[in-house]
Amino acid sequence: MSSLQRRSILLLLVFVIASGTGIYFYAQFYVQQTLSFPPLPTYNTTIVSGKPTGAGCINRDGQPAIAIELIDLGEDKVYLAGGTNPISESEWDATRVGFPQMKNSKRYIMFDDNCLYRSPGAAMDCQGEACFTFVEQYGHSWFVLNDLSGQGCYPDSSGCSGDVVKAGYVSITTIDKCQEITFNGPTINELVDDRGNRYVMHATDDGQPDLEGVALPNGWHLSQVELDAPLTIQPRGEGHCYYNIVRDANLQSYHQYTFADALFPPPGW
Repeated sequence: MSSLQRRSILLLLVFVIASGTGIYFYAQFYVQQTLSFPPLPTYNTTIVSGKPTGAGCINRDGQPAIAIELIDLGEDKVYLAGGTNPISESEWDATRVGFPQMKNSKRYIMFDDNCLYRSPGAAMDCQGEACFTFVEQYGHSWFVLNDLSGQGCYPDSSGCSGDVVKAGYVSITTIDKCQEITFNGPTINELVDDRGNRYVMHATDDGQPDLEGVALPNGWHLSQVELDAPLTIQPRGEGHCYYNIVRDANLQSYHQYTFADALFPPPGW
């Protein structure tokens, strides 16, 4: 083999190695960027963007005991099994989901009634079927449930990774979800933080709320409280349907329903 041939082969190997390294780092950057949520949005919590008069409800015929949701990290959207051909729980268990999509943890819901009255992106003055968007994924129909608008972790960012939350931390996700939710009582499981904000537990991963065994941030406490009347909560924010969703280390999820501050996020978050 001549020196010219050897040089050509060496240059080709260098090119292949460099290309492979570049592809690796690009893929790593893509994954990191896709997995990272935007910061929590700022909005006025005193503006209630509730259900318009006469709005329809996509789910008025009944709410399943378990929510099957598909998270699309590439689009920052969440899809709910629904429509004309929803996936069953057994089919969902057997389905493999490819990145940048992922399965949300199956959640047993705890509210008594709710009305999904608009998909994100639909006009606020929409009517009828124009309010509801469906997509086809994995051979089934899915309702476009909400946008993922931002995520944080309290008391600092080291305690949260995806849907995994360390003991002593909570994740805080702001979603854009046009939904009215009602808890009839007679009791709710209420989380109160160190600023006086209040959150109502709406889902667990096994249907069994744990009020004693969950480690919360300092100054936060969880207890069962009685309702004098049904509790109906509405989203907030001008031009949006913002809900703040808190998740603890035991995969218990909560909707914020009272706010200590007129602007979210409060100082220090």
